[in-house]
Amino acid sequence: MSGHTGPKMREGDKQVPEGVYQVSLLNPNSRYHLSMKLNYPNAFDRKYAQLEGRHAPGSNIFIHGKQASVGCLAMGDYAIEELFLLAERTGIDNIEVLISPHDPRKGKLLAANSQPYWTKILYRDIEQHARKFNR
Repeated sequence: MSGHTGPKMREGDKQVPEGVYQVSLLNPNSRYHLSMKLNYPNAFDRKYAQLEGRHAPGSNIFIHGKQASVGCLAMGDYAIEELFLLAERTGIDNIEVLISPHDPRKGKLLAANSQPYWTKILYRDIEQHARKFNR
């Protein structure tokens, strides 16, 4: 990961987004071995960027191979191969990607006072989506 705990706010802030995303593209020709593009910014990200007057919340967030990243999610080559094949077989329309500062099933997500007010709403949404995996 890059950056610190808290949501991505703008292009170039080196933050990894936090939230619920969809895979929008599988890229077998990535310079990072393989990659899967996320639909960041999603509707939630765009809504709060607009309310705050932020015009460049960022773009081009990928889950990819290799070992390092600045704002994307680097999984390493072996892991991205497994994820990429699974995504291809499942179909990207059937994939939901939950990005959280830690596993919300193991403890409540708490927004720091320095984070925007809407981070509490975001973390509540993440916790609700994570409940699907408590089975």
